[in-house]
Amino acid sequence: MPNISAHMIVAKEVSKSLGINSFDYYRGNLLPDIMKEKDSHHRLVYGPLFIPDVKYFVENLDLSKDINIGFLVHILLDYHYLTEYIPSLYPNRNIFEEPTKLVYKDYDYLNNSLVERFNLDVNTLSKALAYFPVKVDKKKLKFNIRCLNQNTCGKTTYLNFDSFANFLSEVSIIISEEMMEYVSKYRDMHVRTR
Repeated sequence: MPNISAHMIVAKEVSKSLGINSFDYYRGNLLPDIMKEKDSHHRLVYGPLFIPDVKYFVENLDLSKDINIGFLVHILLDYHYLTEYIPSLYPNRNIFEEPTKLVYKDYDYLNNSLVERFNLDVNTLSKALAYFPVKVDKKKLKFNIRCLNQNTCGKTTYLNFDSFANFLSEVSIIISEEMMEYVSKYRDMHVRTR
């Protein structure tokens, strides 16, 4: 799964298309990674890479709420990352399993450069993520906020900065289009049923 800065970058880019700029939207975007394991999106997956079941979430989330829109944006990034980007780099390898779990170290090294490239306002995001209206795993929340503020330097092993940044830009456009469709279908369906 991509790191928190990647999720927040895509959330920021998609928010422009959807006209959403609320703390609940950004909270929703982090929520899948900080839920208690029994409630996590990792339960609804297929394949060795834990690819989330997008259809399940599209059918079951109330997309009139910003927090759920952010949640679905997170799910879509996980989906595209695991079904398109990672297989294009490593078609016959799961780089998230031991001993290659070092991809997570790459995230540490890429974080600050991504934040700078995409002009991510880490202070505002940290404020948004300081409170959640639902139960979350506080250790996972603190870990993710710490990662968002991290400034670690080093040489990446599995991910190339330019390639990853380009993927985030391109997938933001794709997810924006998908979300426009999902949100408009949701609104149309609920307008007709009233």
